[in-house]
Amino acid sequence: MTKTLPAVMLMRGLILAGACAVAGTSYADAPRSTRDPGVNARQHRQHERIEQGVRSGELTRRETGRLVEEQRDIRQLERAYKSDGQLTGAERRDLQHEQNEASRDIYRQKHDEQERRDGAPGVHDPGINQRQANQAARIQQGVKSGELTRPEAHELRQETRDIRDLEHDYKSDGSLTKDERQTLQHDLNQESREIYEEKHDDQHR
Repeated sequence: MTKTLPAVMLMRGLILAGACAVAGTSYADAPRSTRDPGVNARQHRQHERIEQGVRSGELTRRETGRLVEEQRDIRQLERAYKSDGQLTGAERRDLQHEQNEASRDIYRQKHDEQERRDGAPGVHDPGINQRQANQAARIQQGVKSGELTRPEAHELRQETRDIRDLEHDYKSDGSLTKDERQTLQHDLNQESREIYEEKHDDQHR
């Protein structure tokens, strides 16, 4: 399979930016009492696996973007947990669970039948992307405050992944139609309501 240098460099740059954020969050910014070498080491190994998949062509641009976003979500959750200067056993287990999911996703994407076609067009929708980031932040805040139980948070994160997968599927042909944008906005509206309801019910962590 022929690979062009710019496409490979573009995706490697995306991964490198994520890896730098991991290093900055886990080692430079976090207090020593919150460090977890096991969590940090897994983050770096998973970034290396993604980068290897880019080099080999096993990961398409769409798959790479999805996996990098998943890694970013885990980093944001880690930052939320460490924001009070400690990392509890339950929080470590939650991070390990999310990393297990990410590891399985990396394996599945690298071993499916999709291979990269360099030069494939991409689509960017700042409004949808910003809403996804905002809702991920609301979930993380709910976990940290205790408004969301672990099962509630896992269910909401899975819904976030489903919306992201749908977005990538829509964008895979290089376009995002008006109807597709409306469907994504509808799903994001539904998730937003569910986040609110779960955070304001009688269940607390």
